[in-house]
Amino acid sequence: MFRRTLGVLFSVLLLAHAAAAGTDWRVTRTDHFIIYYASGSDAVAAKTRISAEKWYSDLSGKLGFSPGGVTPVYLYPDRVSFAQAAGVKPADTVVGLAQARLIRVDASGVFADVESVLAHEMAHVFIARRLYGNTTHLPLWVNEGLAQYLSGEWSEADQELLVEAVSDGAILPLSSITMSFPTDKRGRGIAYAESYSIVQYIADKYTPQSLRDLLTETKQGRRFEVACLYSLGTKPDALETEWRDFLWQKYGMQRWFKLGAAIIWAAMALFAILAFRSRIAQKRRKAQQFEEERKSPWRDADMGDQ
Repeated sequence: MFRRTLGVLFSVLLLAHAAAAGTDWRVTRTDHFIIYYASGSDAVAAKTRISAEKWYSDLSGKLGFSPGGVTPVYLYPDRVSFAQAAGVKPADTVVGLAQARLIRVDASGVFADVESVLAHEMAHVFIARRLYGNTTHLPLWVNEGLAQYLSGEWSEADQELLVEAVSDGAILPLSSITMSFPTDKRGRGIAYAESYSIVQYIADKYTPQSLRDLLTETKQGRRFEVACLYSLGTKPDALETEWRDFLWQKYGMQRWFKLGAAIIWAAMALFAILAFRSRIAQKRRKAQQFEEERKSPWRDADMGDQ
């Protein structure tokens, strides 16, 4: 078993080297990482050394688990080299890719800073290593939501998008983001926002320990429905209903405020249109009256008498 695992790891590293063959790589090591970076990116590599060990310690504390061994981290200097290695398009917003024993990071800084990307991808590595190959038993929304929660990846923009989705009735069913996320930008953003929100909800209501328990139960090879019941004491459908009620209570009133504002603006617009049309009609009537008076024979006779 050890030889097989070692052989798979060696193959992964060979593929990584092949994908990045066009880059002049430099190497630096820490206790838990071997960091590959492009020539001229010494400053980025130095920051990554510190950040990687910091997040390793932080994630170990949050999950009560420390993966053994050394994890390779590739810092790609530009979008093109990262996209080629990750198998994505340069225009895509994907900035990191994690496997159980390998992390790829777009270190160009075009879409995100290296530290935030590294933290998110390291969280995925911890999750994958904790599950011992049972990652597919974990719905994608849990995996991504947990990675965001563990890395503290939440912004005002995410909050606004979630509020807007609740207000518009655009919250996605969790069943639709179990295996994959939408490909359109807004839908994908909503999926990520939902994933973080429900994981945060679990941590707040059932305590952060319940998230550890959920991973432990999933590690045993149990289906998510069973793992959820054993760790949270509730089924996924009931959990989703609770969470949706929570969102509605927290943000739902904004939907009515939004609808009320829309009605007021529509009424004002209608009033403005009616007033404008009324003024136009009044001007036309005056113009018609003036024209009739100008053409009146009595008006000419009166002017002759004067």
